[in-house]
Amino acid sequence: MYELESIKDQRILYSYLNWGKGHLSRSIGVIRVLIQQGNTVIVAGESQDKSIIQSYFPSIEFIDFPGYPFQFSGKGNFTADLWKTRTELQKFILKEMEEVEKITVQHQPSLVISDHRYGFRSSIIPSIFITHQVQLALKWWQKPAQFIHRRYMSSFNHIWIMDDKKSSIAGKLSQNTLKNASFIGHFSRLEETNFPKDIILGVVNGPAPYNQQLLEKLVQNPTIDVIISPITHTDSRVIQAANWQEVDNYFHRAKKIYGYAGYSTIMDIVILKTQGALIPTPGQTEQVYLAKLHPRLS
Repeated sequence: MYELESIKDQRILYSYLNWGKGHLSRSIGVIRVLIQQGNTVIVAGESQDKSIIQSYFPSIEFIDFPGYPFQFSGKGNFTADLWKTRTELQKFILKEMEEVEKITVQHQPSLVISDHRYGFRSSIIPSIFITHQVQLALKWWQKPAQFIHRRYMSSFNHIWIMDDKKSSIAGKLSQNTLKNASFIGHFSRLEETNFPKDIILGVVNGPAPYNQQLLEKLVQNPTIDVIISPITHTDSRVIQAANWQEVDNYFHRAKKIYGYAGYSTIMDIVILKTQGALIPTPGQTEQVYLAKLHPRLS
């Protein structure tokens, strides 16, 4: 009933996690499929994302919606940083649920889809949760987080696992123990093209302040031809573009991509059939696992 290919001719309310821009990027690929299947999609996201979304879908309806109040120290202590803001995050999730109910009354969607936002769901209409992490990559003392993760997922009608069961790139992260879940494959805003692979590309990804740290590393690499960054820099190779389509051709031309080992970046590399040189964001256990799982990309 909730398989991706069965979602047709519906009015869908869609949002994505604001942990860096990876969830936004991969959501463009999901939204593209949903629209191709005859659905009307309403996107809820932070105001600065509107120009990005509408560069791919000019007529799409966009609702300003706040992102999660993440605060990272930049010292690689992700668990500690999240623990310090746990009360604020919990309050935000409750408020998020209230706001979604208001939007469903006002805009009358028939389905809600959340790319890893725990509170972006409705008690009135069916809600789907997208993740590539059914199993979180955790150290032994972090295991209680898996219980919380599973509890939040259980509030949704169905789970879309962003991986391919037969050719998995998420490894143990996507191993499914849920009955209300299905694999939907790999997604990217980028599509395979016939562009010549003639540049080495640096991509500044991840949440602040880790993206700033990555940028400083990339500009020190003389082999990189172009660096795509949300942050300005005096290095002439750095390109900052609010409209992602302005820089997508650099991705298509990339024979090698440098960046953090985010799952969305790995999907980009797989779909573009190019090479990668990826490092884990300091302290992020998921990316440490993914970098080890894909040694040719690290």
